[in-house]
Amino acid sequence: MVTVYVDILLAINLAVDYLVLFGTARLAGAKFVRIRGFLGAVLGAVYSLIVFFGFSKIVFAATKLAASVLMVLITFGKRKFREFLRLLIIFYICGFLFSGFMMLINSFTKTDSFFVKGGIVYFEFSALEIVLSGTAAFVITEILQRLFRRGEPEGTFLAKVFCFGKTAVLKGFTDTGNNLSEPLSGTPVAVTSAKSFEKILPPKMLLEIKNMDLSTEYKLMLIPCKTVSGSVLIPGFRPEKVVIINGNGEFEAENIIIAFSENAPENTLIIGKNVILKEKIFSEV
Repeated sequence: MVTVYVDILLAINLAVDYLVLFGTARLAGAKFVRIRGFLGAVLGAVYSLIVFFGFSKIVFAATKLAASVLMVLITFGKRKFREFLRLLIIFYICGFLFSGFMMLINSFTKTDSFFVKGGIVYFEFSALEIVLSGTAAFVITEILQRLFRRGEPEGTFLAKVFCFGKTAVLKGFTDTGNNLSEPLSGTPVAVTSAKSFEKILPPKMLLEIKNMDLSTEYKLMLIPCKTVSGSVLIPGFRPEKVVIINGNGEFEAENIIIAFSENAPENTLIIGKNVILKEKIFSEV
């Protein structure tokens, strides 16, 4: 009979749930915010305490599904039903993947320390064993991510930026050396010239961008940016939506900020490899 220690149970499930949620984001091509992922993992760790209660298999299954839904919701926020269901399925796939590797490693170490009940797995794992199983699972996750994700923002493309009820259509290309992001939220930043939006943005907003005199009316922000001449601050804002059109179809950017630089070419949007694209947008029939 296996003795279950609460501290080990919570620690292992916290670590594994965080890795599973991160792997889900990587495989699904969704933005992963560390604090949200940690909170989702905390919920999963607390749920693991259910092993100490004598609930029926039906109750275990129902509560596990509810906990999984809440974990995905906390980590990735509200989504359209189809997109949320896709994330939930990938979450379970990653969970099976991680659990499989942990069971494999455990079979070569301490087979009498394995315990499972109602979908909650307990191992008396050492820190090294957790690192090894997590690393192995991440390698497989990265391979699957490269095989199955489509719509990566590579090469040249066409970009549609929606804001203030209007649309700016820009040429675009990917700068593989650009990983510019907003420091507080980690949101990827695409760069263009303010002249590209002269017919789109309100005149007052354009004036604020030009003079770097930002107010709260348009929710403008300053983005730290490193250039060949040193570090500068460039103004940016969150558009309503950005759609990338490339050879694979149309894809909506997961989360993006548009920033303006005097050195950026006009009518061109420069994005980095850190921009994540959602699943393909299909036209309605």
